[in-house]
Amino acid sequence: MKYPKSLRTRFTIQTGGAIVSLVVAFALITLFAVSIHLYDAAVSDAASVYSGISEAHGATLQVLLHEYTRSVDPHVWILRGTHVLFRSPNTAPYPFGPLVNGIARRSVSSRLVRSRNGLQYVVDWPLQPDIDLLGDLILVMGIAGVAAAAGGVLLGRWTTHRVLEPVKRMTHSVERMLATGQFLPVENPSRTDDEFSRLAGLLSQLVQTLESRWQRDRTLLADAAHQLRTPLEVIRGNLDIVRKWDAIDRATEEETMAAIDRTVSEMITLVGDLLTLEHVRNDGPVQLAPYGMRTLLEDASEDARALSPGLAITLETPKYDIVLSHEPFARRALWAVLENAVKYSPPGGRIDISAHRQGTFLGVTVADHGPGIPPEDIPHIFTRFYRGVNGHGNSGTGLGLSIAEALMKSQQGYITAESSGNGASFTLWFLLAPPSPQN
Repeated sequence: MKYPKSLRTRFTIQTGGAIVSLVVAFALITLFAVSIHLYDAAVSDAASVYSGISEAHGATLQVLLHEYTRSVDPHVWILRGTHVLFRSPNTAPYPFGPLVNGIARRSVSSRLVRSRNGLQYVVDWPLQPDIDLLGDLILVMGIAGVAAAAGGVLLGRWTTHRVLEPVKRMTHSVERMLATGQFLPVENPSRTDDEFSRLAGLLSQLVQTLESRWQRDRTLLADAAHQLRTPLEVIRGNLDIVRKWDAIDRATEEETMAAIDRTVSEMITLVGDLLTLEHVRNDGPVQLAPYGMRTLLEDASEDARALSPGLAITLETPKYDIVLSHEPFARRALWAVLENAVKYSPPGGRIDISAHRQGTFLGVTVADHGPGIPPEDIPHIFTRFYRGVNGHGNSGTGLGLSIAEALMKSQQGYITAESSGNGASFTLWFLLAPPSPQN
């Protein structure tokens, strides 16, 4: 069987078919129940007639029997053996039907036969009125069924049109996006909070997320191309020198190769930082676990001393040192901030590392005593590749603080920056671990 392509047509057919099936089932059940009820009523009424005439005698019996004159009334005989003693007036025209004890019986009747005091009482209760009633009921139900089917089809068409209209508009929106190659808002005509309305809202959020990521990827590609242009030009310039192999001396050769090696190392670092940043931002929050900050801060301060032995690095170990973090991300974020402080500290300067509690967070502050951050640069210091007034001429990829911010967000924390004439300070805010049940 080939089904129609239109979901609206299929829903309409299914709705109409379901309504017709329900009407037919209801009609059959109703007719069956009414038939059983009418038959039971006929049997009960015949028993009531028998009870009345069996108790009557003489003139009273004659009066009761002469009340049954119509064909729709019960037909009553009172016999002794095969001889009819009494009968109701409506029993005379009984020319057809099988004989029971010499009495003709209609085919559409319920016969009750009882014996009492040597007499036999026969009561035929006609069922034709009940059959006529059932016929009228079938006719009414047939008309109602046809009307219900027609109404069901119309209702199905209207309902499916209302229900599928948001889907139709969403489909048109997606088709426009595919045709234009742009991310466009998804139409949502429904003002109710139904499933399709929520689907349209989620689809709009998805489109906005895709557009945001697409724009971010374009920006990343443009920034990466811009940042890689200079080292590539350096490599090409040094390769031009290497091509004149016979015309350069040993010192120039070594200097050229060292420049190429240094530039390639910077490119590798830049690409690695970009991949790390995108990996953290795309993967979202990570699994957190309790971790002691004392060990992390001690290790980071030792690494900073090894990186710059001329700097004085002071460490104030935290009183509350159990935080919820992802240990590799916490180390990378702290080192990015600490490396930035080492970079901007003057020779013989000092870096202070401290920790303090604020609400449900533990703040780890790294403060240097360098030139500080100009106020106009503070809103942009976590932007990729941004270099402020004091950042020009310093080595690095310009991604360290961006990576630190992304790493803290993935741990449900954040990073803040402050600056004064005596230097800059960055604070990493980690979630404090809940107290242990033993405490």
